[in-house]
Amino acid sequence: SSGGTTDSWSEDNEYAFDFLKQKLDPLHMHELEGYLGILPFYGAALYIGAIFAQKNTRAIFPLVYGLCALGVFGPVFLLVVTGP
Repeated sequence: SSGGTTDSWSEDNEYAFDFLKQKLDPLHMHELEGYLGILPFYGAALYIGAIFAQKNTRAIFPLVYGLCALGVFGPVFLLVVTGP
């Protein structure tokens, strides 16, 4: 269409975007942007839960600690692997 714009990218545009994204964002911060916004609050809640488990249920604290670590770092790996 003359003078109009389209909402779809050509294959060349997609390739260029992927190339630039890889060069400019090698740590995948774009994919993690939303998660990093809630991480301080989410991490604090898990931390408080781990402290509670350490004080009140010492027998299962290692399991709780591992689950809290997985709860913080698991989404990071999942978001990086699955992409945007």
